[in-house]
Amino acid sequence: MTRKTEALLWVDIETTGTDPRHDLMLEIGLRCTSMDAKTEYARYESIIKPYVLPTDRSFAYAHRMHEANGLINEVIDASPELCSTARVALAVIDFTQSMAETHVLHPAGTNMMGFDLPFLEHYLFTEDQWGRFHRLLSYRALDMTAIRLTQTALGADPYEHYTQTKPHRVTDCLDMDISEYVEWLDLVK
Repeated sequence: MTRKTEALLWVDIETTGTDPRHDLMLEIGLRCTSMDAKTEYARYESIIKPYVLPTDRSFAYAHRMHEANGLINEVIDASPELCSTARVALAVIDFTQSMAETHVLHPAGTNMMGFDLPFLEHYLFTEDQWGRFHRLLSYRALDMTAIRLTQTALGADPYEHYTQTKPHRVTDCLDMDISEYVEWLDLVK
């Protein structure tokens, strides 16, 4: 039996708000990389089409942001069959299972333990699906927020290079997290 290699499973989602029990997921992105994030093994991205988009004030900020970055239009135009919550949940499990066959998967991302994974648990997956997905992951995780807070504690500004507003789509957020992680590894070598 071949020994599994360690890998990072980068997770990012876009939502209508911050509460996984009430708000909706609109987009998900997963990337499986080497532990140094210099090699990408595979990626999965999908729009998630909710039955109805919210219209209350609590969605106003997210709506403006996601309208500006084109996500709202993509959600509206998405296939209800191909981008349904049920279909995307199965695709996420299939993707993760395929990566877990050869890798020990450490979840990675920004606030992923307190934001992204709870949304997967409470919004995307059924209870059984969450259990299947969660068992594919290592209990050890890499949170970019911890790295940024460490930099702040050491007197650095981890956000100083943000000179423009980012589009705030899963591709951009994952690109940024992975790039910053690679830079951070180079600094601590």
